[in-house]
Amino acid sequence: MNTRLYYLISLFALLTWFPHATLAQSNHAKYVGTGSCSSSNCHGSVHPVKGLNILGNEYYTWSKHDKHSQAYTNLQKSDAKRMTSLMGLGEPTEEPLCLKCHSTYVPDATMRGEKFDLEDGVSCESCHGAAERWLESHAILGATHQQNLDKGLADTVSLSKRATLCVSCHFGDSDKAVTHDLYGAGHPRLTFELDTYGALQPKHWLVDQDYTSRKASYIPLAAWFTGQTRLAEGVLARLSSPEQSKNGLFPELSLFDCYSCHHNLSEEQWKHRTYSGSPGRLHLNIVPLLMLQASLGGINTKISEEMAPLVTTLHKDYQQTGTTEAIAQLRALTSERISPLSSALQVTPDLCQSVFRSLATFGSKIESPKFEVAEQIAMGLQATLASSPQLAKKHGAAIQKIFATLTSSKAFDPARFTKAIAELANAIH
Repeated sequence: MNTRLYYLISLFALLTWFPHATLAQSNHAKYVGTGSCSSSNCHGSVHPVKGLNILGNEYYTWSKHDKHSQAYTNLQKSDAKRMTSLMGLGEPTEEPLCLKCHSTYVPDATMRGEKFDLEDGVSCESCHGAAERWLESHAILGATHQQNLDKGLADTVSLSKRATLCVSCHFGDSDKAVTHDLYGAGHPRLTFELDTYGALQPKHWLVDQDYTSRKASYIPLAAWFTGQTRLAEGVLARLSSPEQSKNGLFPELSLFDCYSCHHNLSEEQWKHRTYSGSPGRLHLNIVPLLMLQASLGGINTKISEEMAPLVTTLHKDYQQTGTTEAIAQLRALTSERISPLSSALQVTPDLCQSVFRSLATFGSKIESPKFEVAEQIAMGLQATLASSPQLAKKHGAAIQKIFATLTSSKAFDPARFTKAIAELANAIH
């Protein structure tokens, strides 16, 4: 079976909660609604249209196959109503907490066009921005991507901006977040990785010669690394926020690894896990920082070495001291050096080989890894593999074995994962 296809099928089983986008910047333009995009001579064709530099069936793909279109519908279901009821909130279809990520949230009615419909869920303008000023001009023959951006089209070609947009709901930002209270009320666990979600999502675009000439090329490893960078920035921002890092007198528990507490004692996991030398203690969920540290081992070893003690301090001492200085240093390191590096990353065969080796080695050395760490390592390996035909040919079967250990968080066996990734690491070396 094709490795990429196997990877998609395997990962599909992991992602039980589909992605939601957030509202792109409007620049005070009106949101015209998906009805303005859905005609058959625009984006509403059932099948791709020959002779165009777009597919022509973007609206159909979104409405029929993309879970974004069902985001608002999820709020009408009994589970959503039960969640808000447990939290003492009103109808989920009226709660800003829910609507900010389950709809194209435009609270100012004067900014809604005649065809705007909240029930469209996470629609075109959630990601592409309010279309009032660029709707007509973007269809003009010869119009450039930059001209559309100048009129207010949101830049989703930029991996950095795309990741920031996705992360704002898939992890949260200063305006919204899935808290431990919401998890306790029943909200599914959030997880995200930019390249994986883009691969699983039914694409309404095609990265062909026309796309790359007008916009940019797409390289999975670059997307993965950029996504991890934005996620790490989000984690550090929340840890730095007095409002979002606390829940009254207690820490905000959604910032911690779920499986620090939520594991079955009858399975006697304590006989096999080390708990980093501190059983029973909460551990921060800082997986994107770990992924950056690991991958930088193959990109920029100096930065990776600088990160290591800071990440260790954050992991061990956050509950006791708050690790304010370590967080500040990591934020500076991420914004001033890692973020520019991700924007300028030149993905070559040698770089792919180096990152692939670094991630595999990192994964093989973790004793009894938690599921959240294992799944992100696997997705990073796959993004690297998808960027290098040579690696894919040589190590495709090994990646399949790794993903076979990740079919379910409940059934996850750390020993199986460690064995599979150790075999890969040994094969590389």
